[in-house]
Amino acid sequence: MNIPRPRASQALLLARLVATATLVAGAVLAPIARAEVSLAPSGAAVTIGDGNNVRMYGAALNWDSLCACTALKEYGFDTRLVAQLAYWRGREHPAVRSSLWDASLIPMLRWIGPQVGTVRPFAELGVGAHLLSATRINTERNFSTTFQFGDVAGVGVTFGERQRYELGAYVHHISNAGIKEPNNGITFFGVVLRTALPWSP
Repeated sequence: MNIPRPRASQALLLARLVATATLVAGAVLAPIARAEVSLAPSGAAVTIGDGNNVRMYGAALNWDSLCACTALKEYGFDTRLVAQLAYWRGREHPAVRSSLWDASLIPMLRWIGPQVGTVRPFAELGVGAHLLSATRINTERNFSTTFQFGDVAGVGVTFGERQRYELGAYVHHISNAGIKEPNNGITFFGVVLRTALPWSP
């Protein structure tokens, strides 16, 4: 008797679901449960990206240092949780759907380098979750599900008084990781401008 084995893609999907759920839940719930952080955001950002004939405009809030993580901080690493609302505008005409909204929550791991002149370089990586208002954009870009995963990587510099401002470039890939086909996904290349909010240390 042949016992069916799970496909590699199904195993990868399950691992990704577990990893994303763990990251998001850990980043959001653990510090709050320990009363270590305020619910007030640390900073705000505007972002613009472009990819696959779609332009993306976003506004975001971020919460910094959600993890004490002393060992990480000794080497210049820190954590950040980013919540973003974005508007996507397709450029294909005619199109089945020309726009949609995207809400996302992404925990980030950041490295902040030593100061060079008046700036400090940084690099960041994150994996999180997206919820789309529709499953299609343009003529043939089909996401199949409104729930999506997001992988983001970026580099940039902090500058200004107490390094309160950030200017960065990023690549952001969004797809459903094979939950349902077709899974066209989308990849944005963009820039982000962030500022610390007045009450942020």
